[in-house]
Amino acid sequence: MANAYFLHKKCFITGAASGIGRATALAAAQEGADLFLTDIALVPLEEVVTEIRRLGGKVSEHRALDVSSFEAVSDFARDIHRDYGSMDIVMNIAGISTWGTIDKLKHQHWKKLIDVNLMGPIHVMENFIPPMIRAGRGGHLVNVSSAAGLFGLPWHAAYSASKFGLRGISEVLRFDLKQHGIHVS
Repeated sequence: MANAYFLHKKCFITGAASGIGRATALAAAQEGADLFLTDIALVPLEEVVTEIRRLGGKVSEHRALDVSSFEAVSDFARDIHRDYGSMDIVMNIAGISTWGTIDKLKHQHWKKLIDVNLMGPIHVMENFIPPMIRAGRGGHLVNVSSAAGLFGLPWHAAYSASKFGLRGISEVLRFDLKQHGIHVS
């Protein structure tokens, strides 16, 4: 029996081809969600879509893209909103990690972690949350952080910077979106 919370809800999930994102997509499909999936890796994304559909789940749209590209996220969001309207649930799960001491991390490590782990979710929120507000149906925003977003760990400076930032945004949006019936986790 599907969980009534997810049943027929339009659910956007990033990082859906592997790890937590894949497991979440499979679980949401099993609970009756209408899925809109993305991941940077095309072949694994298509494999997840095939598996979900084989198991009787619904994937209305999927697209391989890099969440660090505002243009790519905006293009997908525009197409989804044109054809399906606003989402009910948005889950920012895509993320990467790099560890090392400050003397070993290069500028490109810092930049890539911030671009994917912090700016990627911001790109998604910029494109998907305002239409949810305008739709007036409430909903849910999930931003996956990490223990490294709660407290400092050795060798995690760049990763923690991105995850602390995402956690901070989530805490603010929990207050800002409450008036619209949009919950933030």
